[in-house]
Amino acid sequence: MPRISATTVREHHDSQHGAILDAVGELLAEHGYDGVEFAAIGERVGLARNSLYRYARDRDELIGQWLQRAFEPAMASAVALLSSERPAPERVAAWLDAQLEFAASPRDGAATRLMAEFDRLPEPVRQMVIDGHRPLREALTAAVRDALAGMPDRDPATALALIDGITGAATRLAAGGLRPQLRAEARRAVLSILNGGNPL
Repeated sequence: MPRISATTVREHHDSQHGAILDAVGELLAEHGYDGVEFAAIGERVGLARNSLYRYARDRDELIGQWLQRAFEPAMASAVALLSSERPAPERVAAWLDAQLEFAASPRDGAATRLMAEFDRLPEPVRQMVIDGHRPLREALTAAVRDALAGMPDRDPATALALIDGITGAATRLAAGGLRPQLRAEARRAVLSILNGGNPL
């Protein structure tokens, strides 16, 4: 009987896990949250349903794993932009640019479908999404506070809420194609908030 090395076993496990998460993403894009079922995943990857329990206890855990794989690199990049040594308004503007680029980039539709269903998702899944965004939220909040540090009459919480609104509207528009005018208008609006009405 041939000996299977630990490396081979680990590689096989990782390969299978990757295929399972690929299937999760496909099912999310095609059918939304309700379409992510162990039977459907197993059929796509050629595994018995019971075998999937070696990778996760339920579909919510699998969706959490998919979310981490899908968004962790982008989140890390965004946090790095917001935590750089550049002046705070420039950091936020660079982050905004990255958000617009991400919104305009071709994607498989899984994230879009999941976020469209956010309000009806089970609480554990909503909490995973919120927790995954927490480092980014903290970095953005700190950058806004830094930008307004010398303006005692300004309220960082209000500024952050306004930036959220601008970013949300701009990313929705960017999903149809990122026009230079959209990028310029969004940057102008955000920088005006952070520079006391002066868009630089």
